[in-house]
Amino acid sequence: PRRQKIRFSDDLYTPMWVRNNGHQKEGFCDTCSPGKWLQLKNSAFWYHKQFSHGISSVSGRPFTRPLQVRHYDADLIEGLCHQCRQWVPIANAKRRNSVLWFRHAHKCHVYHK
Repeated sequence: PRRQKIRFSDDLYTPMWVRNNGHQKEGFCDTCSPGKWLQLKNSAFWYHKQFSHGISSVSGRPFTRPLQVRHYDADLIEGLCHQCRQWVPIANAKRRNSVLWFRHAHKCHVYHK
């Protein structure tokens, strides 16, 4: 493994440690406990950081949380988006984590680089 330069001091997205080269290159997710290696070439690292940890690849920061949260029905939780002002699914009976919110945030939220 070798140290990689991050984009700015508070960058939570860019892997600080990488190993291998080319198609075999992997980035270390230090947000996981214990950390884990994920491929960079096939976007496994990108998907993992964005949809497991909610960290934007654009801003390098966590996605903005919903302004409000509500229980829509017995098995759906929604959040109010600060950007589009719409209620967006956060979790349901099938997906109990925040993947649905993170997917929305990736498409909708505007961040400054």
